[in-house]
Amino acid sequence: MKKIIKIVLIVVVVIGIVVGGLFFGYRYNQGKKTAEVAPLSNYAMDDYWGDSIESYGEVTAEKSQVAYIDSESEIKSVNVKVGDHVEEGDVIITVAKETQDINNKILEIAKANQGLKVEQIKLQRLMNTKPAPTYVYSQDVDKDYHFVEKVQYKASTDYSDDGHGGSYKEGDVVAEEGFTYDGVSTGFTYYFYNDETDGEGNTTRKSYTADSLQGDLKSVELNDTNFTINKKEGIYTYLRSTTYYDAETNKMVGEINYTMDGEVESEHKVPEGMNAQELQEAIADAQSTIKQQDLELRKLQSELQVMKNTDDNGEIKAKVSGTVSKIQDMDNYNKNIPFFVVTATDEYYITGSIGEFYLNSVHIGDEVTIDDWETGNSTQAVITAINDTPKKEEEGYWGGDGNSNVSNYEFKATFDKSCGIEIGSTVNISITPQDAGESSLYIPSYFIKKDSAGSYVMRMNKKKKLEKVYIKVGKKLWGEMTEVKSGITNDDYLAFPYGNGEREGIKCEIIDFFEDGYGGIG
Repeated sequence: MKKIIKIVLIVVVVIGIVVGGLFFGYRYNQGKKTAEVAPLSNYAMDDYWGDSIESYGEVTAEKSQVAYIDSESEIKSVNVKVGDHVEEGDVIITVAKETQDINNKILEIAKANQGLKVEQIKLQRLMNTKPAPTYVYSQDVDKDYHFVEKVQYKASTDYSDDGHGGSYKEGDVVAEEGFTYDGVSTGFTYYFYNDETDGEGNTTRKSYTADSLQGDLKSVELNDTNFTINKKEGIYTYLRSTTYYDAETNKMVGEINYTMDGEVESEHKVPEGMNAQELQEAIADAQSTIKQQDLELRKLQSELQVMKNTDDNGEIKAKVSGTVSKIQDMDNYNKNIPFFVVTATDEYYITGSIGEFYLNSVHIGDEVTIDDWETGNSTQAVITAINDTPKKEEEGYWGGDGNSNVSNYEFKATFDKSCGIEIGSTVNISITPQDAGESSLYIPSYFIKKDSAGSYVMRMNKKKKLEKVYIKVGKKLWGEMTEVKSGITNDDYLAFPYGNGEREGIKCEIIDFFEDGYGGIG
């Protein structure tokens, strides 16, 4: 009984030594690995104060008249000057009626309207375009293929053929044939044997490769009853696939599958094209183009309306009673701004639109900033009304952001004319939502990973070791930055959370920037 206990104790000690060796070996290997970390301040943005709602519109008044004059129209006389009071029906200017080509203006409007629709379609395509990933990392998957690597032919009986120089005993490997993983024979190897005596007088039987054999030993049928066949398995490891992931979302974006010969079996290519930032820039350019075309269309429509309201004598009359606030020189005028403006009030207003997501953030009484396209003058306007029903699609693009995927609601904001922005001016409108709050910390989304417990980053701790830190995330910005509400600060050092950068407890090596702007994505 004591002997059994002693054996058990020995086994336990041996197992403990082995496990301990493996553990310390693992700790030793882990200790030699390092993770690169970079200061978050080189990547993060902590001075972003929130979204600005952008819109645009044309300045007008409750009782006003704005008139654009076609450059081909001949102006014969101007009957008023700035500051004059006019009554409804007074003649403002007189033109040569025959120089007003209404039919040509209608064609211009149709062409401009079609061009605007084309640009709107282009914009919508851009908005529906899925951005290509900014950063991609890859993972290779190997596969083991089991195959017959070697076939041995063992003697099942003793054999001696002195006449042909061949002899072997039961159990000897007489010959073996090698194969490649795809079953192609690499040829036979034959053996002969000698009994040898070592220095202590022990007899051993050793095999030697036969360079040349004759007679029955070489020509023997290796599959006859004198031999047993022993097959040995080999393993061929080959690259089965390479999978590509979007570093921001960790979702698969591409995959290549390979045959054992290294040929491409199938391929799902990584999306190419504009990344999120480039797509946003393209959308902004398209929106700017649409704004310009939309403004041009509305000026053409105003010119046509003036033509239609011109009587047979070429007289263009006041439609409201008020003061002439603007009148251009008949011999040198700019067709891109109103030729004259008549207004009956000192309070001007603009209309724009806000997306449905901002309805709870924008209220009557909020201030908006307006900037004149032509003069650069800027002022504050106060929102006096917000429609409670969304704009209809047929109401056009004017004032919105062009995104048909969300409903847009029209608002009205008033301001005093003393700011220098005139009726008929086109202005940009900017609104900062009330819940924009204090500045937030935004970091590149590829620093963030997720597991069942939530979102986390890999951060260098005070001991300069890598640790997993869970964070609270907020909204995304421009498709590539994520708001971090808590968990880390701009003073922390982060690792790219893949490869060595995902291993907790390893030492950190501080660098200024990751190669190619990120943490070693392959």
